[in-house]
Amino acid sequence: MLRHATTKARRTPVVLDFLAPTAFGYRLGSSKVQPRPSVTKPSKRHDTQRLAEFPVSVHAQNPAILCQNIKQRISLLSQPGAAAVSDPDINFFDEKVVELRLALKAGDIARVGELWSQLEDRKLLRLLGRELRGFSERAAQLCFRDNSGPWDADERKVIEGIAIAAACEGAVNALTTCMIRHIKRGNSQAALHLYRRFLAHSSYQTASEPLPSSTQEDIEDANGLALNFLDDQLSHQPNFSLVLAAIAAYALEDSFEGALKIMLENPVRINQSAQKEFMASFDDFSFRAKVQSYVHRVDIARLISRHHSLSTHIANLSSNQDLSQIQNLYRAIIEGLNDPEPYLAVRDSQKSSQRPVVIQEINWAAFLTGFLRCHRRDLAENLWNDMLKYGVQPSVITWTALLDGFDSMGEADAASTSWDNMVSQGIRPGILTYRAVISTLFNARRPDDAIEKFAIFKREIANGSLPDTEDALPVYNTVLHGLLNNGRPGDADALLQNLRQKGPKPDIVSYNTFLRHHGRRGEFRAVSVLLERLREDGLTGDAFTFSSVLSALLKVGRTDAIDIILSLMKRQNVEPNVAVFSAIIDQQLRESSEQGLRTAMELLQKMETNPDAQPNDVTYTGVLASLHRQVWPNTALAEECRRYVLKRMKERNIRSNRVTYHILIKACLENSEPEGLKGALGYYREMANRKIPMNYDTWYILLHGLISREEWAVADEMVEDLLRYIKPVGALESLVGRIQRRTKYNTHHSSREE
Repeated sequence: MLRHATTKARRTPVVLDFLAPTAFGYRLGSSKVQPRPSVTKPSKRHDTQRLAEFPVSVHAQNPAILCQNIKQRISLLSQPGAAAVSDPDINFFDEKVVELRLALKAGDIARVGELWSQLEDRKLLRLLGRELRGFSERAAQLCFRDNSGPWDADERKVIEGIAIAAACEGAVNALTTCMIRHIKRGNSQAALHLYRRFLAHSSYQTASEPLPSSTQEDIEDANGLALNFLDDQLSHQPNFSLVLAAIAAYALEDSFEGALKIMLENPVRINQSAQKEFMASFDDFSFRAKVQSYVHRVDIARLISRHHSLSTHIANLSSNQDLSQIQNLYRAIIEGLNDPEPYLAVRDSQKSSQRPVVIQEINWAAFLTGFLRCHRRDLAENLWNDMLKYGVQPSVITWTALLDGFDSMGEADAASTSWDNMVSQGIRPGILTYRAVISTLFNARRPDDAIEKFAIFKREIANGSLPDTEDALPVYNTVLHGLLNNGRPGDADALLQNLRQKGPKPDIVSYNTFLRHHGRRGEFRAVSVLLERLREDGLTGDAFTFSSVLSALLKVGRTDAIDIILSLMKRQNVEPNVAVFSAIIDQQLRESSEQGLRTAMELLQKMETNPDAQPNDVTYTGVLASLHRQVWPNTALAEECRRYVLKRMKERNIRSNRVTYHILIKACLENSEPEGLKGALGYYREMANRKIPMNYDTWYILLHGLISREEWAVADEMVEDLLRYIKPVGALESLVGRIQRRTKYNTHHSSREE
């Protein structure tokens, strides 16, 4: 157990029996969209004279149809390959699409099939483009028009053809509905056959632009600002409902192995609202429960298969002290090993078609660090014992994670003892292991012990036990940071000079460490020397560099500080674009000082007058979030700046979307003052007044923030509002339970200089 790791080891060999979001944290946020294959877009330059020559349909007398006809022609010219279509084909396409739309509306499937075949014969289906979304929705309505008897073969062929074509363009309503119809009739093979046909068509499909989502908010969620605590984000891929339908089909066959294979071949995240809507299609509650069990387990397998994403996800959860989600995820993994039909493996030798996913040691290590960062050594103990129970011997990866965990807890004694136990087990520390223990000792204000470990590290490098490569530079940077923070700038400067002469060559992180240290103290002479060294070493500054120099200039009273920075950037061939400006503004706001705030606003105004660096929604949202998140010494100035930003956004027609509101609400709730709560509720009401849909992300951010503030009365009201719209499940349900039990988060923070 953990106590053994922090107790001096005896001379005799020690056998360690201790420690050295849903699926499962449903990260309810806007997610990353998996990139579509890049394609070369055809030229969109069209002959406007040719457009004027196109006659409107002589058969369309209804004004509404004529209007739609004209819109169709305009849309047609933006479709890939339109320039290669002859005039007669364009006229034919135009008329048939109008007829096709009317036939679908009338439910005349025979006529729909006839028109569809005519377009297909003349190879004009590719021009439908965005129109396919509407066709998919109408075709979906026809799937269940008559459920009393068998599905007419001809009608089925027509609807399934439209469904697959539309699904290949991202409009999956009809195909999902067709698959559900087959599943409800007990024909799982028909549903899976449709899914395979879709995969075959989509894999051979030539370049096409993704269809827009049915709501602009979905697009913004996918491509907007990502919340920093939501890593493994919800996927807005158009085919997640198809994966869900395929899993349901395999559930009908009692084939979890088949469902698992489907998910691993197409690892999309199935969000809670999509799953709930899908399950409502089935009246059999036992079947619903079975499908939900399948989805739960295959989603765990999906998450485990993405080793680095899972580790990042756990790190984000632990940074927010979200212990319950980490525990839920860990329990689900252990269940995946202990199930009567286990689907996870702990070593490659166990891997099979039934257990295709191996839990890597990097993931055990991530959970270990996560538990320790949440100050739960008992859970870390249990994890270590689980590793041994399943035959996983902790290697240097796990020991390094242990030391990182102790670093976050500020437990230098435990780290030192664990180091000794690790060495006594014959495990050789790696570069990152040295970095972890040295960081722990420096942060605990034990610089002599840290320097002693650093001396051992250098001897290991010298004798070849560790590789003398650039990979070792993070250790040196950690030492530079530790020496400066522990009041030993002379030693830090000597080490930097040694690195410049003998290597490994310092990087921009090395110099930024010094620039931040001297910049905060207004030691501009030292900053100037560092900038010259940086230039001599052939390095180019980044946003952190320029922000640190800017702070130093301001501290020595240079009123032309911003102009100097812009000149410095120009000399280093750094283009002061939107990204660079925004990053420097962010760094200035992080100073939490009146001077930093004034400088940030001056930079923002310079951006507004620079045609090559116009601020965008990201810039303005970042400034607003910083204004809300922090307690400013001059509250009147901060409020004036907030009003200015909102005014400029309005003048530039930049409107907040759902993702923007999420960022701003989260920032407000992180401000411990009453104004923080007031601001968050103000944005919540603004969302409601603008009728912006509130999804699981919205409620999660609100409830999570209110729990952190222990605003129980407000949280109760928010839960009442939530229950009017959705039924909470997964992580959101856990938050509701926490509010009802009045269970606050167990937060701990170690004090150290950044």
